[in-house]
Amino acid sequence: MKLEEAIENLYQVFSKYTTSDMYYCDCGCIDENDVKKLASKKLRELGEDDFSSYHGSALYTWGDIEHYKHFLPRILEVHNEKNGKGLIGLFEIISKLEYAEWEKWESNEIKAIKDFIFADWNSFINKQNSEIGTDDIQYYSFFFKPENLFGIWDLTKNGNSFKNFVKFFYYNGTEIINKGLKIKDKIYDKEFLNLLNQSELLDKLEIEFFKADEVDKDYAEKISIVTQMIEQEKTVGNNVYKK
Repeated sequence: MKLEEAIENLYQVFSKYTTSDMYYCDCGCIDENDVKKLASKKLRELGEDDFSSYHGSALYTWGDIEHYKHFLPRILEVHNEKNGKGLIGLFEIISKLEYAEWEKWESNEIKAIKDFIFADWNSFINKQNSEIGTDDIQYYSFFFKPENLFGIWDLTKNGNSFKNFVKFFYYNGTEIINKGLKIKDKIYDKEFLNLLNQSELLDKLEIEFFKADEVDKDYAEKISIVTQMIEQEKTVGNNVYKK
């Protein structure tokens, strides 16, 4: 499902939920101005600043699950717009979903969330200047197996996707090669290393290096180091490369 379709589907699936009878703690722990902000605009017009305070208190001292479901489509949409750089990250969203026992929700609601998250991951790896870290992969792996996430990280077609991979591997490749990628007490190595086996990856790195060397020396240096790391890994003869 394309991102735009996944977002519209979220709004449709959760449209039955409202802010009716929405309460909040009146002991002073919640700022009245934040309450006004949350009610100041239509759902699709709310910005992160309008609901960031609410999100921190949601389900605990501000509203219940039905109210959170009302705001969830906009929260997820803004998360995507911020491209991993917002105040409310996927970790915070996952914490709320777990607290709300989201896996017990209606099946179409669960599916709508998963469809969005998968489209959001695809958007994340293909957007310009995405800062992808191992923690991001861990968060997305809360919803999907790592091999499914890596399976759509195409390094042969999209320029942004390729550049994001170079930077990710430059900062995290050595640790992943040596120790694997730890997610929920399980070590994943081949699932990630299969990325390095994509067709003509080394040739593409070489071409990308010569292009970058003329305009972006820092990026070119990263490409050079990543190329050496991958060549060394292949020389070692990791089983993932054995035919």
